[in-house]
Amino acid sequence: MSVKSTITIRFAFVYFTLVAVAVVIAAQMVRVVTGMDGKRKMVSVIKERISVEKAIPVSRGNILAHDERLLATTIYKYNKYNKYKLFIDLNAAGLHDSIFNKYVDSMALSLHLIIKEKSAEAYARELKADRQKALRDSKGKTFRHRSLSGRTVTYTEMQKLREAPILRRNPNSGGLIVEHQIFRLLPYEAMARNTVGRVNSDGQGYVGIEYFFDRELAGKPGMVKQHKTLGKKQWIPLQSKPDVEPVEGCDIITTLDVDLQEMAEGEIVKSLLKNPDLEWGTAVIMEVATGEVRAIANKKREGKDRIVEEENYALYYSKDPGSTFKLASFMIMLEKNLKLTDSVDTKDGKTTKYGIPFGDEGSKGGVLTLQQAFEKSSNVGTIELSKRLYDSKDGKRDFAERIEALKLREVVNFDISPGRTGVMPNIKPVDKFSGVTLEMMSIGYELEITPMQTLALYNAVANGGVMVHPKFIKAVRQDGRIVKKFPTQVVHASICSKKTLDNLHQMLVGTVENGTARRARSSAFLIAGKTGTAHIAEPKKYTNQKLSSFAGYFPADKPVYSCIVAFKTVSTPNTAFGGAIAAPVFKEIAEKVYARSVTWQPPITEKATPAEAPYTKSGSYAKLQQALGKLGVALSANHNVSEWVTTEQHGKEVLAHNRGMVKSLTPNVKNMGLQDAIYILENSGLKVRFSGKGVIQGQSPEPGTPYAAGDVVALTLSYN
Repeated sequence: MSVKSTITIRFAFVYFTLVAVAVVIAAQMVRVVTGMDGKRKMVSVIKERISVEKAIPVSRGNILAHDERLLATTIYKYNKYNKYKLFIDLNAAGLHDSIFNKYVDSMALSLHLIIKEKSAEAYARELKADRQKALRDSKGKTFRHRSLSGRTVTYTEMQKLREAPILRRNPNSGGLIVEHQIFRLLPYEAMARNTVGRVNSDGQGYVGIEYFFDRELAGKPGMVKQHKTLGKKQWIPLQSKPDVEPVEGCDIITTLDVDLQEMAEGEIVKSLLKNPDLEWGTAVIMEVATGEVRAIANKKREGKDRIVEEENYALYYSKDPGSTFKLASFMIMLEKNLKLTDSVDTKDGKTTKYGIPFGDEGSKGGVLTLQQAFEKSSNVGTIELSKRLYDSKDGKRDFAERIEALKLREVVNFDISPGRTGVMPNIKPVDKFSGVTLEMMSIGYELEITPMQTLALYNAVANGGVMVHPKFIKAVRQDGRIVKKFPTQVVHASICSKKTLDNLHQMLVGTVENGTARRARSSAFLIAGKTGTAHIAEPKKYTNQKLSSFAGYFPADKPVYSCIVAFKTVSTPNTAFGGAIAAPVFKEIAEKVYARSVTWQPPITEKATPAEAPYTKSGSYAKLQQALGKLGVALSANHNVSEWVTTEQHGKEVLAHNRGMVKSLTPNVKNMGLQDAIYILENSGLKVRFSGKGVIQGQSPEPGTPYAAGDVVALTLSYN
């Protein structure tokens, strides 16, 4: 074989060997890449190098009363026992071996001294073993977080552990984890619960202010780009500043007054528990000039003695109001230049139209003035007046248009329920009026109106004819700065003439003083208002259930607050009238509010001259002079008055006579107080024994008796 052939063969062998090796390598690469193990490894590498955006959580804002007392706030709740669950991250990014190995024994000793579940040696042994498991665990989940205690620890124990070696370092290098959850705290628990609102398990509001102001309360979480480290698989920020700055939740400042809310809820609850015929009750207190709602109570009975808050009846229960709506009817009729002294014949207290009976409860009828018809809440009188003025097609249209002109339809779009469509008045077109629609409307039927809308009408009368929108929110505050205010909104600048307004005020005061609302009368101040009782309508029929209410304002001469109280009955007892059920509750609420306000109380005369001098005990002249001086009572005494005196009432002044003390003779301490008597006797070297209360009436030995140091003087005290 030639040299050339040999070289060719050798070259070919090397070439094909290299090709074969390349094929093997390629095949192995394909297997690695396409095999399950390869897929996992490649995905793992990609995941370790990927960057993601992570949210920076923010705290939900507070809901505050008008004086900024907390109604709802966010706290960190660790568990229902307010204790803590502690863990250590044994694979924390900054927890290097050099740190762990150096301080683990010291940390174990601290755990032994604080937690006291194991010896220091046992803690150290387990921590070291779990540390190795955590380092070997590729995903760092199974052994990474180790509980530091088999039980929850107290706040004091948690604070001590925060000072332990390793654990005192920041979480990235010390690994301490405190388990907690975000909790929405209601400091006053169920108070105004449906108005303040609630949040779900995700921290989102779903009713009340929590819902309607969820966006403001929630704030905006920040965003930061993070990536995983290759070794420890920790998420760390890519830059020092977040891509989107977090915005903390705003505080919502409401118009509610905690004290007034407590009063209103207390009276509603008391009535529900006391009267088994009541299903639910509501009460609203509103500031006349501003429309700011100071209290809104909505309570329902469940069972015999359980009271809950499920619905906001004041805002959303829309039914026939009954006689409280007569205020609107009389307002419209008085604008026809009627006088309160004009008369109306109520016949025998009964009337019919198209076979439908109308009557006055407990009335014998007769001719009444308009003032009397309103005070007695005469259905017949109201119907006869409405027929006299509006019983024609044009008249009915005029009556309906005047009701619409009151703009009560606008008093439903509250700042805690924006966008809600008006539901009142539900007035039929005149061509669809039945033969009795006018009569029914005039006495508060064939209408739909909420308690809050009724209150807005009464508040307008109290406010000089200006109807303002009920307001629940004063302001939105962020980082201590007001970012949005909610001014008072005027719904109607003047609901009627000044003359009619004065007449309405007189009628409302008269109803409380002389009419159906006498149980709302207060001896401390004037109340103006009107009762209402309506059968509750269901489709095509009226039920035996009633809505019993009272609406008004106080003090009537200078109105500050308006208020409505309403109850729904489960049956129709003889006492289910607004005057019997709602009026007394209104009175209780009004008197509590009145008593709370210092500005409404009559001023106390700073210095009053007494008709005669007050009774005074004998005793120290200096103290007597000081006390009577503050009371403005004259005190007369001898020029050389002694330290101790006997007193005597003399007209408008007190006379002081010297009470001499002779050494070695028992001092006279009769008519003195015990404190002065003990001071005198013990300074004379005597011991004292006493019985009774009041002023010293007797002493033994008698005054002036010789004594020796250490002798005992027995004193008898009484108020006679």
